[in-house]
Amino acid sequence: MLERVCLGIVLGLSLLLSSCGGGGGGSKTIAQIEITPQQGNVVLQTTLPFSATAKTASGEVVDNVSFVWQSLDPSIASIDPNSGVATGHGIGVATLVATTGTFQGSASIGVVAAQSGQGNLHLSGTVRYEDKPYTLNGFTGEIQPKAVRGAAINVVAIDGFTTIFTGATDAEGNFDFTGVNNTGRRSGIYLQVLAKTEPNNPTQVEIRNNLTDKALFSLASNAMDDSGGSDFTGLDVTAAASSGAGGAFNILDVFSTASELIQRSGGPCSPPATAPCVPPLLTAYWEPGSAQGTYFDDQLDAIFILGGGDPQGDTDEYDDAVIAHEYGHFAVHHFSKDDSLGGEHFITDHDQDVRLAWSEGWGNFFSSAVRKNPIYVDTASKGATFSFNLETYASPQTSALKSAAVYTTSEIAVAGVLWDLFDDPTLAATVTEPHDTLALGLEPIWQTLRRFTSGIPATMESFVTEFTAVDPGSAGGLQAILQERKMELLPDSFESNEAATFLVANDADRQLQHHTLYQAAPVPPENDEDIIPFDVAGGVRYTLETFTYNGADTLLFLNDQPGSGAPLNGLQNDNRDGGDYHNCGMNTLTGKSSCPDNNRLTLSSSLSWTPTASARLYAHVQRSPNAPPSAGQFGSYDIRLSSP
Repeated sequence: MLERVCLGIVLGLSLLLSSCGGGGGGSKTIAQIEITPQQGNVVLQTTLPFSATAKTASGEVVDNVSFVWQSLDPSIASIDPNSGVATGHGIGVATLVATTGTFQGSASIGVVAAQSGQGNLHLSGTVRYEDKPYTLNGFTGEIQPKAVRGAAINVVAIDGFTTIFTGATDAEGNFDFTGVNNTGRRSGIYLQVLAKTEPNNPTQVEIRNNLTDKALFSLASNAMDDSGGSDFTGLDVTAAASSGAGGAFNILDVFSTASELIQRSGGPCSPPATAPCVPPLLTAYWEPGSAQGTYFDDQLDAIFILGGGDPQGDTDEYDDAVIAHEYGHFAVHHFSKDDSLGGEHFITDHDQDVRLAWSEGWGNFFSSAVRKNPIYVDTASKGATFSFNLETYASPQTSALKSAAVYTTSEIAVAGVLWDLFDDPTLAATVTEPHDTLALGLEPIWQTLRRFTSGIPATMESFVTEFTAVDPGSAGGLQAILQERKMELLPDSFESNEAATFLVANDADRQLQHHTLYQAAPVPPENDEDIIPFDVAGGVRYTLETFTYNGADTLLFLNDQPGSGAPLNGLQNDNRDGGDYHNCGMNTLTGKSSCPDNNRLTLSSSLSWTPTASARLYAHVQRSPNAPPSAGQFGSYDIRLSSP
């Protein structure tokens, strides 16, 4: 028996198991239409009756319901619109539909020849799907044939709808099957190409319609009459973009390419063993008309692809960048970790939760790595294409992306840094980048992600620390890339001589300093404390405040000695708004994160006071011990001393 497949996708997107709406039947409410038989065979020029029954949601029969019948391919089989009697006209399979009100049910009819099928059949040819190329401005309008690679194929005998041979396409979409046996049945066969990689392929992907039916998408060839011959060569089976079948096979191809990249270029999965990481089976759900968004569900371990049912009519089955992005989340779920709580995010944000910035930045980068293309495009049916270039930071939607894509709290900056590490010499450079001297491919990046364990948060900061251990020879090149995006994971210029770095109130050149919360080697970079001297006059009101960047959360206190000690007269501040965020997390009522943005102010510190006498004081700045998990381990800040 055939596995449940969406034959309707092949025959005009007519997967009509049931639909919502009104119907007849008196006081009972129709919920479904059942057709008998569900699959029936008929010999050419003979007839077969079909019957339909309306039922409630509980399965109770609804009486006194009339139906209108139609065939979706009358050249193969017609059906009397009133009686439901079908007549076979051509060898093949057609879908029959019974309608009452707004409800429909469907069944398949297979038309066969009266003669017996043959043994030792030979079938060869190519399977393709129609791809839709795009640029930064959206789809070009062209159609480009691409091979359906590594997909499972069934040779199906129409008589009994029986699979008589299984095989697969090769890397070029070709197939060549010999020894196929259809004896003992009436003539008539076809090829059924599944949107699923074959079982012996290390790349395992399948595309199904929804969580309820879980039907595999498939593509059927034209039927063949094997009663008078056994050689069927040069077959061309194409999934058209216009039919919807092309979209299912495009999703399959993008996910297959993503899995292959990890296997081919990720390096050993568990050194010293040399075997690569092999991603497990990915089940993706896509259905034309579905309003389910595009996302990875870590509970179901599945990816959902938008099918056009949202108010904008947006579909994602040809948005390769979006599809590959979601595989990036699937991959780290199995081979690394992802600490992001999710939530809204925009390409011009640079005050994101450091965990979200890493998670989405990784997804954006991985998408480009899979496609070997720095351009990320998300099209919409009404023309509102959203796109950007990770190499140039160009975007038709905003001219400010390059200036906004900065800090470890920007997903675009994270993606851009990873892309600059990756962009190997086989890719044509689109811009001259003096800061980017590295072209490492995926392996050191993937190997770094493999080091993210339960004790290492999944952030850009952790990536930099672990990357230095994986590839110490490229650490200097990475620092240049980081600094170009204003990611300051290094000691500041004052670190070696802070005692001489006086702040001076209201001095245009000396009232503000820029620091990082990062210690110089050989000590670990964590737990940096900046001690900054300044002089004050008695009776004058002063304000000392920090402004934070790169996920910094400052704790500021004053005393009158350069060493550590207690705050002077209680002069200490963590967050300038007085908020306590260290226990922030997912709000179970709203389903959103309660953690604050990493903007310049929320996690910054501010002190205002009037000293009673002139004195030399010292500002002590360190990472807050009550920093929320959305903040970084390090970060940078400005500190400013002012008086009225």
